[in-house]
Amino acid sequence: MNQIGKRILVVDDDISIYRHVWTRLEKVGYEMTIVSGAGDALKALESQHFDMVLINIEGSVMEKLELLRVAEQIKSDIPMIVTSADSTATSIAKAIRDGTVDFLQGPMEAESVLRAVNHVFDERQVVQESSLLSHLARKSSFSEIITKSPKMLRILELIERLSDVDSTVLITGETGVGKELVARAIHFTGSRKKMPFVAINCGALTETLLESELFGHEKGAFTGAFRSKTGKFEYAHKGTLFLDEIGDVSPAMQVKLLRALQERKVERVGGTHPIDVDVRVISATNQKIKSKINNHEFRIDLFYRLNVIPIHVPPLRERPEDIPLLVEHFINRHNESLNRRIEGVTPRALKQLMDFAWPGNVRELENVVERAYITCNSHVIDQFTIPVDTENLPSFHTAAALEVVNTDVPFSVARSRILKNFERTYLTEALKRCEGNVSQTAQKTGINQRTLWRKLKEYRLDRMSFTEKD
Repeated sequence: MNQIGKRILVVDDDISIYRHVWTRLEKVGYEMTIVSGAGDALKALESQHFDMVLINIEGSVMEKLELLRVAEQIKSDIPMIVTSADSTATSIAKAIRDGTVDFLQGPMEAESVLRAVNHVFDERQVVQESSLLSHLARKSSFSEIITKSPKMLRILELIERLSDVDSTVLITGETGVGKELVARAIHFTGSRKKMPFVAINCGALTETLLESELFGHEKGAFTGAFRSKTGKFEYAHKGTLFLDEIGDVSPAMQVKLLRALQERKVERVGGTHPIDVDVRVISATNQKIKSKINNHEFRIDLFYRLNVIPIHVPPLRERPEDIPLLVEHFINRHNESLNRRIEGVTPRALKQLMDFAWPGNVRELENVVERAYITCNSHVIDQFTIPVDTENLPSFHTAAALEVVNTDVPFSVARSRILKNFERTYLTEALKRCEGNVSQTAQKTGINQRTLWRKLKEYRLDRMSFTEKD
């Protein structure tokens, strides 16, 4: 079992007593984050990804038991190990989550804790690989959606349930998450899979061109229309029409789209008679469509027509467990197309990818892997070059963010202090660049907006102080 990259959150009231245990786990490759109270533990769980929680339930027993309850709500799929010398406390915890918590009773020894941690990860890896193999066997049906993320697997389950219905689907998600892949998966697992899948980017065309592309036009309908043209609706007859960036469609085009969906008929530009079309429509947007509705920029009746089945594709930063799978997939694909034999990436290089926020999501990851593959002179990739947009992303002086390292305190404490200083400096610079606009700051930095608001409160940063004053 490979421990590299596995992150463990330890909740221990007195770090010094069991420091030798946490040091032993770090030596074999686990990345340890140690907090001393339930409050700090919950903050860490809300803002960071962990593969396991290890709770020493001695001391404030009831507080730790409450932590177990809340942690399960936040991260229901995360394994937990409870250590305690108190058999009563262990029994209470066992009653809370019968069978879902591993227990170590009695004095903690480094090797016994290490064995327990390894055992839990080994068992989960077997289950995940079994599930993954089952999923990968259906990969061609899902248009190369490579994942083991619970959120994404639930989307794949929904796609299978959609195979026998023709309901319209609205796919939302950030740029680069793979919305078109999801749309293709819906089409190619459904009853229309032998018929055309036609895609059009509504945001890339002017209103006039978009109307002509969607509905077609007759010869002489406008200057330059030297011949008749079949529109995308007609091309997609009996198949699927994918309308990407639907949020960019003008109000006038929204009316025409609504009519086409309601009547199942289209009329070419310059035409005089309607054309029957049997089309399943799947739409996608990276915009907050409900905000556009509230601002009267998008018709609510069209939204209801498009949003019968909503699917939200999570950003890559919310499913970091997919990164190793995606990297392997991209490398294998390049090996086949370029007839090379790169075996994979080093643990150090993988950690570099796992630690990045990926504002460009899967598309950005794919580009970074391709760049590293082309420039790699070895059988493994040891380093990735992740480009930083220095004009648009906040800059800061690392030295100013760090304090002098104090080796008299435990490593985890020193690291925590440095990270907090770094975060506060980074967020301050980011807010300055975005003039206090939290939404824009979240977008440019790749930080989840809810997490960003929480950190502003934690570091007592007033966004209004960064806005331009008249």
